[in-house]
Amino acid sequence: MNPGLRQKSLFHAEMAKLLEAGFDIRKAADVMRDTRLPKAQEALLDDLHRGLEEGKTITDAIGADRAAVSDLERHMIRAGERGGRLAQAFRHLAEYYEMIATARGEVIKGMIYPLVILHLGLLIGSLPGAAMLEGVKGADLITNLIRNLVIAYALAACLFFAFRSLWKWAAHDPKPDRFLRRVPWIGKARRDLSMARFCQVYHACLLSGVSMTETTRVACGSAQSGVLLEAGKKLAATAESGHALGPAFIESGAFPPAFARSYATAEEAGALDKDLDRWMKLYEADASSSIRHAAAMLPKICYVAILLYVGWQIGRVYLGYLNGLQDMME
Repeated sequence: MNPGLRQKSLFHAEMAKLLEAGFDIRKAADVMRDTRLPKAQEALLDDLHRGLEEGKTITDAIGADRAAVSDLERHMIRAGERGGRLAQAFRHLAEYYEMIATARGEVIKGMIYPLVILHLGLLIGSLPGAAMLEGVKGADLITNLIRNLVIAYALAACLFFAFRSLWKWAAHDPKPDRFLRRVPWIGKARRDLSMARFCQVYHACLLSGVSMTETTRVACGSAQSGVLLEAGKKLAATAESGHALGPAFIESGAFPPAFARSYATAEEAGALDKDLDRWMKLYEADASSSIRHAAAMLPKICYVAILLYVGWQIGRVYLGYLNGLQDMME
């Protein structure tokens, strides 16, 4: 069972709180198990307990269910485990999932009124214009309304699943990722989210002493961006050859120019940890802002489209009424 975003945020926040208080991972898990968690989270703790008993690492134990634990979670927990910063890793994950859950909630809340208007438009569209002269038959109205609802829901479902498939595809392929990055509002939110995830994992790996080859590969893979994933392969090859990564960041064109230049200078100055920490906080704030902006704009765009549809339906019914009236006069 896949926990919801809000459940993930609360789970990671509680784990971070217990680890920061000095509990080891086993004791923290035992305390969490006594708080009557949702079933999805109980399953995660069961996997953790069973995996630790078998001698697995914390990451392999808690990430046994790949459907419930994302790549970002596994990479963050692994970096925190290796560097002795497990509490910080859980804290970052809690803040990330809280940001995503809040944005989703704002989108859903903002869509309520447009959906009410949409259903009103479907009701109006179910009313034949000529029937206003002869009297509306309840059976015809209900039949037309059900037909329009089915068509509208089917179309909405197709659009939703198509967009979700494109979004997932873009996490591994640079072509759809570049397309989504050009979409107004959504593109900026996607770029900021990708960079926030990249900086989080890169910074955690850097503090944990992970090799630069693995750091670049893991961080780019965690970004959920086909563009950064493609760049990560070249960066990993550069790191493996022993060359400086700064010029490769600049030449790749996959990263914002300001970030790439800052990375190059920080690498020369030996201050990558401080620089990545600064960029991580900056992109987390930018991602939160851009997601909220996109969440505010999406319902407005849908509202305008729905109003146009409702206006068209009203006009269609009115024209049908006028045509029926003209036929009666003739």
